[in-house]
Amino acid sequence: MLKPLPPTLREKKRYIAIKILYDGEIKERELINLIREASLNFYGCWGTSKANPWLVYFNYPYAIIRCQRDNVDFVRSSLILIREFKDKPINIICLGVSGTIRKAKIKFLNIKPKRWFLVKREKK
Repeated sequence: MLKPLPPTLREKKRYIAIKILYDGEIKERELINLIREASLNFYGCWGTSKANPWLVYFNYPYAIIRCQRDNVDFVRSSLILIREFKDKPINIICLGVSGTIRKAKIKFLNIKPKRWFLVKREKK
């Protein structure tokens, strides 16, 4: 069985929070295809595999995309180039970049984290 890579050897990731401005509703699979197609058109096969954009969180109209740290600017610029979907105009706005999914949700999507409280039991 293969051992997982230690954290020092793993590639660093960044999370891009986006907002989708579109008249209709977009499904998760359709957004994945849009991101993939835009990245391939702008950056090519080799660049797309190097950037490795991936949809991590989707709740229309907000989403979070994971990519490699060195290629954040290329992924952001490829998202800006998406102009229409199903013959309707679409606009994708990059809200910001974060190092963790949790911070991207809190800072850019205004999703409050669930808090876990420890309840002390009284001894009988």
